[in-house]
Amino acid sequence: MDPEKNDLVVERQVAPVFPDDDYEMQLMDIQNFERPAFNNPDETTPSFKITFNSDYDPESTGKPWEFTWFISKSLSSRSNLYKLAKAILGKEFDETSDTFDASLMIGKKIRLVLKTETSKLGRDYSKVETVLSAKAK
Repeated sequence: MDPEKNDLVVERQVAPVFPDDDYEMQLMDIQNFERPAFNNPDETTPSFKITFNSDYDPESTGKPWEFTWFISKSLSSRSNLYKLAKAILGKEFDETSDTFDASLMIGKKIRLVLKTETSKLGRDYSKVETVLSAKAK
């Protein structure tokens, strides 16, 4: 390794692939995240990195799997953030509103329907198919 270079090597972490099913999860963390724009890698899109805890523990290790979802900060009625916020907080949102506080969703329960997809690179991953309100107790 050349000490003159300051190359940062990041090991890619492979997320577990959930079997296709409906999972009740708790939203544990929301972080701001900038990702390359879809059609223009020179621009970025404001996004959230959202982490959920699930009850899914296939090997009974006592450590249920986590699920991470990267979504844009758009509140349009077709966006994933809108669907998530509506299911968790139980109300509609206006995409022009500047008052949306994503932290209100932390600690809340939600149901996510996950389906296995394969990326262009041949890697399997869990994709959110549907966002549902948590089951009433």
